[in-house]
Amino acid sequence: MIFAILKTNFDIVCSNNKLISFIIWYENGMFYNYNINPGDSIMNIKIREALFNDYKSISTLVKEVHSLHVKNRPDVYVDVENPFTEERFKEILNDDKGKIFVVEDSNNEIIAYSIVEIMTTRNIPILKERKFVYIDDLCVSSNHRRKGIGRMLFKYIVDYAKKLGYDTLELTVWEFNSDAIKFYESLGMTTKNRRMELKI
Repeated sequence: MIFAILKTNFDIVCSNNKLISFIIWYENGMFYNYNINPGDSIMNIKIREALFNDYKSISTLVKEVHSLHVKNRPDVYVDVENPFTEERFKEILNDDKGKIFVVEDSNNEIIAYSIVEIMTTRNIPILKERKFVYIDDLCVSSNHRRKGIGRMLFKYIVDYAKKLGYDTLELTVWEFNSDAIKFYESLGMTTKNRRMELKI
């Protein structure tokens, strides 16, 4: 399924001469309402599932994320040449419980991606059995941040989870990554629990 922002398939909604939202149609006729935020830019993009020939572009973005983690938590992350192997990429694409979504600009350049997984709670008596969508990774290229692309991709994943019939979307974010925390909170996410540490 492809979702595109093109001149021919979105409506601009205005209030007091201020742009507040636009509505985008999917190929299947369903609509998606995206609220404009200050600093967002409307550009011709599309969000789709990753293909095997997307590996190189996605791998480049994964390196951006990994470098951030290595810089801030060198006690946890190893500075490796290739943090996302082609074998791992193919494994996710072939797994019916995993998805990789990419965002393409008008030049067919991949400028963002997200890896999501359908997860099930552990089978222990004290926990309710449930399934949920887990965002393993979400990254927007450093050259395209603060333009609303991350929000579009996130809301696309929310829509994907709803279509699967799941009512929960979860992820893990490092405490040092204050920008990411603010970003997810602005999208309505709240802290479910905390994993704490004591260095000894």
